[in-house]
Amino acid sequence: MIKIVFFGIFTNTLCINNNNFKHIIKNNNLLPILYSKNDYMSLEHIYPKHLLNVSHYNDYHNIFSASKKINNLRSNYIFCDNKHIKWDIIIDNNFISNKYKLFMPREKDRGIIARSMLYMTYKYNYTIIMDKNTLFNWCLKYKPTVNEYLHNLYVTKYCGYSNPLITKYYNKNYITFICNILEY
Repeated sequence: MIKIVFFGIFTNTLCINNNNFKHIIKNNNLLPILYSKNDYMSLEHIYPKHLLNVSHYNDYHNIFSASKKINNLRSNYIFCDNKHIKWDIIIDNNFISNKYKLFMPREKDRGIIARSMLYMTYKYNYTIIMDKNTLFNWCLKYKPTVNEYLHNLYVTKYCGYSNPLITKYYNKNYITFICNILEY
């Protein structure tokens, strides 16, 4: 039986996919709480699923656990970093504009989102669907977190490939690597 661990975005969570995503560990001050149901969490495709080739749906470098409520509110809105919009919904430091179909994630998730989006472009040659400068800035400003490294290790172990945007982060040619993906 394969066990995949999903680290959370939009909330502080760690999810273990074990027979239909039944175990969720929520991290509150490093004290894990185990939930037996998945009523609170869902799996979020960072690069929107409706734009993916079906064969790429299960690339776990693009999938993170997320609050079900926030994930549903985000829908397929484009990620952005625009503080000058009149936001319709603000929840857990995530900003949502239904009018403009935009989602500004909380700061601690921006690096994960940028590296996942860039990874999908790098690996599968997908079109960049958000502002390139924002992606570049988020990728550099928000360093990979411990959870992001662990997520990458689990995915690498079980799927056989890593996200080079995480593993090469401290490489001296990292900025050039990102610029090549962004076609700067």
